[in-house]
Amino acid sequence: MVGTVLLIILFVLCVLLLLPVRVTGWFRDGKWAVTVYYAFIRVFHKESEEKPEPQKPLKPEDLPEGEAPPPNPKTEKPEQSKTPDAPAKPEPAAAEIVPKPETVTDVQPAAKPQPESEPALHEPEPVDPEALADDPDIQPISGEEPCRKRRKKKEKQDEALTDAEPEKEKPKKRGFIRWIKPDSLKGWLRLAKDGLGALPPALRFLTRHLHFRHVKLYLAVASDDPANTATLYGKICAAACNLLAVLQCWVDIETDEIRILADFYNESITFSAALELRVSPAAAILMVLILGIRFLINSIRTYRAERKDEKLRAKETAPAEM
Repeated sequence: MVGTVLLIILFVLCVLLLLPVRVTGWFRDGKWAVTVYYAFIRVFHKESEEKPEPQKPLKPEDLPEGEAPPPNPKTEKPEQSKTPDAPAKPEPAAAEIVPKPETVTDVQPAAKPQPESEPALHEPEPVDPEALADDPDIQPISGEEPCRKRRKKKEKQDEALTDAEPEKEKPKKRGFIRWIKPDSLKGWLRLAKDGLGALPPALRFLTRHLHFRHVKLYLAVASDDPANTATLYGKICAAACNLLAVLQCWVDIETDEIRILADFYNESITFSAALELRVSPAAAILMVLILGIRFLINSIRTYRAERKDEKLRAKETAPAEM
């Protein structure tokens, strides 16, 4: 029972992955639109917004009789509404001006005179530091040792450092996972090289599973000079035919209509196009797997080559045995 349920789920997943994703788009007169369908469900739609047409002022002959044309905001400024000036406030008379009372500051008490230091009754006798150092009953204050003991201890430490032999640091071996992480410019360049080496097989697989359908192209070539129009028309026709032949060798393309004309009556080129792209999710997933596997293989080869070079360099620099 469990096996049957798993087979049904696997079958449904395969069907969902094999259903194509269709991307349709068109371009015409400066407007464009893109729509994405999964099976027959529209997933995404985006189109260009229509720009509002600028409002043109009416001409005098189009206005009704007796009506003045509206002012142009670019050239004429609208008249500011004239409001009557407000009456000025009367200034107060000189007699009415009352001076503000001054702020009373707090009176600080006078500082009391500090009493003078009383004279010492008797001066202490000077103490000989060498006598104190020789006296075993007196210990140094604040844990400080005499200069002789500190000098002897420092000499012992220097002798211990000179007797000890410096240990040779062994080079740390980096594993593949730590090696593949770029930590410098050289690592980033190595990563980019391995990635670019993995792109060709993945892109080759993807181009075989890209299908372009309902390709339509309309192009009207025009210019100021008829001679230039004819020359440009010939160049565009040759380039379009060669490009289409090259693309058909790499990608599956089916065209419905391709029209390239020479327009000798206009001065600007007219262009419009429409197409539909189909690709299955399974093809995209397989392309990602191929890209990752190929990148991993290239990285392992580079890692082994660098390890081999390091071993050879270590053998060459090692001292010869007597």
